[in-house]
Amino acid sequence: MTKALLATLFILALGCGETDTASVRKTESANNDNAANQTPTANSQDPIRPPASWQAQTDGGTRVTELTLGRKPSGPWKFQPRFDDPEWDASLPTDWSADPFEDLNWQHHLHSWRSMEYWLNEFLQTNDVDLLLNPLEIALDWHRFHIEEGRTSHLQWYDDATGVRASRLAFLLEFILEDELEVSHDNLARLMNLADLHVEKLMDPEFLSSNNHGLFQLVGLDALCSVVGWRRACNGAREYARNEFVRLIRSWYTEEGVNVESSPTYHYWVTEKIRELGAVERFRNPDLQRILDEADEVSPWLTYPDGRWVRVGDSHGEGPRLTGPVPSTCLPDGGGCWAVRDLSKSGYAIIRSLPEADDEVSSMLVLAGTAAPTGHKHADDLGFVLIEGGQDIFVDSGRYGYNYDDARNYVLSARAHNVLSLVGRRTDPYVIDPENSHLDLLAVEQGRFTIGGIVDRPGLFTHERTLSYIPGVLLHVEDKLKNRTDFPWQSNLHLAPDLIPEINETGFVVTAGELTVRGEFSGEGCEITAVRGETDPYQGWVSVGYLELAPASVVVATCPAELAESSWHITFER
Repeated sequence: MTKALLATLFILALGCGETDTASVRKTESANNDNAANQTPTANSQDPIRPPASWQAQTDGGTRVTELTLGRKPSGPWKFQPRFDDPEWDASLPTDWSADPFEDLNWQHHLHSWRSMEYWLNEFLQTNDVDLLLNPLEIALDWHRFHIEEGRTSHLQWYDDATGVRASRLAFLLEFILEDELEVSHDNLARLMNLADLHVEKLMDPEFLSSNNHGLFQLVGLDALCSVVGWRRACNGAREYARNEFVRLIRSWYTEEGVNVESSPTYHYWVTEKIRELGAVERFRNPDLQRILDEADEVSPWLTYPDGRWVRVGDSHGEGPRLTGPVPSTCLPDGGGCWAVRDLSKSGYAIIRSLPEADDEVSSMLVLAGTAAPTGHKHADDLGFVLIEGGQDIFVDSGRYGYNYDDARNYVLSARAHNVLSLVGRRTDPYVIDPENSHLDLLAVEQGRFTIGGIVDRPGLFTHERTLSYIPGVLLHVEDKLKNRTDFPWQSNLHLAPDLIPEINETGFVVTAGELTVRGEFSGEGCEITAVRGETDPYQGWVSVGYLELAPASVVVATCPAELAESSWHITFER
């Protein structure tokens, strides 16, 4: 194995425990039952080994491939793609239609050939090519199940799983074609059949995902055709992959350098995966490095002072902390100086303590309004999260997981966020008019920071919100609602799990360490209640792990359908 190939063998955290990232959404799963799940009909009679003309074209050099590799399982044939999964016996022959835990994300990892990872991790340490024999048998077993026996699996052609398989297939084929790994003529023919099928699938423009899954599809396609480029299926494939990647990456980031997947975690993760997969070098374009540099500069602004990602959309885990120096904005009359980042055109407005402030006394307010209807989006437009005195005060319910059950439906809905919601009518994140939904520019007015915006949900309501904020002193929330339904509505304030509010006729009081938080609600005909850990319907939960929720209190103001204006006046006292 040449040094050039080994230098490109990356260990990428593809969905291990809390870094789990493979989102299998309901709409995509439905597509997999239709065109996305149809096996291509490649019938190439091309030679299974490269002709002399191809050898000359490559100048005898190794074709570079990528390998997306997760953590090493506890033993051979022990399949456990996430820490929260039980181990599953993946011995051959594998039932590729298995779904033992009723978990789409688990199925996705199975079809990404992550059952290869015990031996791939061993190979990474030893360079013993014989360790690749079992991964080779896994690829052939996938062919046996789906091609030779004609059986089907729900996610057999899921978008990014297909791309990851293509990369792994390219990796194995490179050893075979360089005569470092021996296979029979018939098995090599099966592998070339798999290669043709994957290339044909990945060359279908209708199959290409517009979100970050497209990265794995295009890298996998380019890697595979860098190894088997003499196959007719690869005609034009690498040019297609390059052009589509340049188009996609430009659509993935705003002019302010913010990823459009409506999640700080995925902003960072996509940027890192582009870099780790060597896409900048593979798909050479002068704009690519600039886009990644801009994204890197934004990332620390989207973490709390202690490094946790701000929980907008499907966010979880930790990222880079903001470090100084950063520009500061000072409020008049002794209101202090604060780090401010106006990313309102991209869906975030951020006011926070300067990086040198101690975590124990820090403040941070983030208003979200990422109106682009992308895959990791929640119905959290005009929602906010708040830290005061270094403590979580108002929080977001977080990611939970990607299985479509009542809990996932809850965290996606408006009821799980610090926004307005309808009573008895779910507010879906994709029911939104992006053209008429936006954040306003952040400003300083009358000694306070002011941020706000509007969200238009066709058939439901239009919500306009303005926040006035003096860190450590007060937060005033003004809401205007144009309700297009007859449903009553609610204003929701989600408290951190350890905070238990005392409810009164006009609002609430809650103690957070040495801090007393008082909230007064103004709205005629409204009733103030607290909800915690309820399931009929779901409300009052915070995600604490993958597919794991913990109870948390929500202060709810329930108002008549016709009420158009309301407000929360919240103060902080020591």
